[in-house]
Amino acid sequence: MAYYSVPAIRRLQLGRELKAWREKAGLTLEQAGGDLDISKSTLSRLEKGQGAIHPLHARAMAELYRVPEDDLVDLVEIAREARRPNQNRIEGVSVNSYPALEAEAVSVRNFELASVPGLLQTEDYAAAFFAGSGTRERNRNLNVRMHRAKRLHCEEPLKLHTVIDEVALHRRIAKQSALVAQLLHIVELSELDNVQVQLLPAGIGVHPGLRGAFSVLRFPEDTISDLGYVDHAGGNLQLVKQTQVAELIRQFGKLSKMALGESESRDLALQLADLLSA
Repeated sequence: MAYYSVPAIRRLQLGRELKAWREKAGLTLEQAGGDLDISKSTLSRLEKGQGAIHPLHARAMAELYRVPEDDLVDLVEIAREARRPNQNRIEGVSVNSYPALEAEAVSVRNFELASVPGLLQTEDYAAAFFAGSGTRERNRNLNVRMHRAKRLHCEEPLKLHTVIDEVALHRRIAKQSALVAQLLHIVELSELDNVQVQLLPAGIGVHPGLRGAFSVLRFPEDTISDLGYVDHAGGNLQLVKQTQVAELIRQFGKLSKMALGESESRDLALQLADLLSA
């Protein structure tokens, strides 16, 4: 399986900036696409960061949109960066997938309702989680998930703040011994300086997270703004409007206040592990 570079944020950044310049120039997708000799749909896809733009093509777009020289040079440089391999590259992922975005994030705020967060999963738990898939798909997903977890231990580790509904820890996704090991693994990772784990007690009842899991990713300065990510039955949503992202951050803040503190969360996870081991 080939390696794919995952310069996701640079592609998103370049696409958004080129779109802004196109609109400032008063050109529609159809008009700009005609002048650039590419289809309207292709141009739209590139503006969404769903494809690599060659630096020469970025220059042609910038010149068409009458971008000032200094800004044009910056856009071409972003296009070059978007084609460079990322040190956190992941085998077999598309440039628009969540793992690709996460690989370039500096921090993640995550709420999980139904299962252990992917970044905290043990290999046995993850294997059981993907057991319903075909062998090739299962192996691919497992490889990506285990690769993602390395971000928590690298030289410049990903900062993770996760709130997990306690109900997710009771779900018998894996065999009992694997669940015990998973709980202990969560406790171990929660001791890392860059990992903050809070458990939301099942006894709380109704809470803002019942509508589903979500994540908010933050990227390096001078790239793109925070991005929200929501999985659903039909696929996923990448939320880029700041009003939407701000609402996710607000909801996460509520859940964090309702959840147990870090020390209390570790105690609860250990209690659940003891109960399963009895």
